[in-house]
Amino acid sequence: MSNRRLFRINLWLHRWSSLVATPFFLLLCITGTVLIFHEEIDRALGYVPQASAHGSGLVRTPGDAVAAVQAANPNQRVILVSRDEDEHPGLLAVYVAPKNDTGFEHAKAVWVDATTAQLLESADPDKTPTGIFLELHAQWFMGPLGEVFGALIALLVLISLVSGVVIYAPYVRNIAFGVLRRGAGPRLLQLDLHNFFGAVVLGWLFVVTCTGFLLGFGTIAQGVWSNTELKALKSRLETPGELDREHPPIGFDQAFAAAVRAQPGWRPTQAVYPGTDLSTAQHYTVLLFGAKGIRERLFRIALVNARTGSVDDVRDLPAYLQAIQLAQPLHFGDYGGLALKILWVACSWLALFITGNGAWLWWNRRRRAESERVAAEPAT
Repeated sequence: MSNRRLFRINLWLHRWSSLVATPFFLLLCITGTVLIFHEEIDRALGYVPQASAHGSGLVRTPGDAVAAVQAANPNQRVILVSRDEDEHPGLLAVYVAPKNDTGFEHAKAVWVDATTAQLLESADPDKTPTGIFLELHAQWFMGPLGEVFGALIALLVLISLVSGVVIYAPYVRNIAFGVLRRGAGPRLLQLDLHNFFGAVVLGWLFVVTCTGFLLGFGTIAQGVWSNTELKALKSRLETPGELDREHPPIGFDQAFAAAVRAQPGWRPTQAVYPGTDLSTAQHYTVLLFGAKGIRERLFRIALVNARTGSVDDVRDLPAYLQAIQLAQPLHFGDYGGLALKILWVACSWLALFITGNGAWLWWNRRRRAESERVAAEPAT
């Protein structure tokens, strides 16, 4: 294939993949900019519950806190308990769902003070401003199908990026990088700005687009794991006999302690109760995060027997789930504190500019071609 033909193919790919993705990518940039600071926004608006500064004088156990949630929700059962002292010190997030549910579609979080067992008022995270933005950004208000749609948009953007590099490479050989041709008309200036800023944020665009593509398959990947590896664990570990799923003999705090004994140095943050899509009928699935390095962002699971408290299996997630897990904090710039978040916002704004600027270049070219066509038509 000749270089000229390769150039024309990539020019076509760049133009049409960009145009199809433009309105969706603009929305992703806008919502993503907000979501980078979702923690700070929720805290400022008072949506983040806080542990009581002064307790009732009676110190309770975490099990008492869960029991208080169960008592307040008699028609539902606890399916997951989350405890993260770094993000929410002194608090438990207890998720309840209808008693016959094994999935998490209808689960709701109830925040409770781990020391006093007092239930705390909290907003529905799906109805807060950042929750609505997240649903639009991640699922386009279409549930798991929306995640796949988002992955398709990410693929179009990737095609646009790769083809754009192929188009821009010969241009750089002839003109110094960053040169803006002023005085040659607004179209050439806008084209130079498009190429320059596109090159500046190219690496960032590759990162957020590739991670966005991976995240688009998060629900599917979880379902694959549940129906393969977890299903095999269920068939191997489950024993005859029913277990009271609402009141297991071993409490979640005991399950946490057992997991820590089995994996010293690992930090438990969540316990999925027995009888869900992410656990066996007789085991807690305890999520354990590492202490430092990349392990801080990755977790392994411990299956804790809800009858005996023994840890019957510990394993890392398969590679495809680990890749998705690592993609999320990188996608939103959660690795490097405030400085990285500010960089992510700046890159998002530049991406907004080159996306809108590219659409204008296409429209301007079409308008000029139409004007030339009309001017060339013979007068009647």
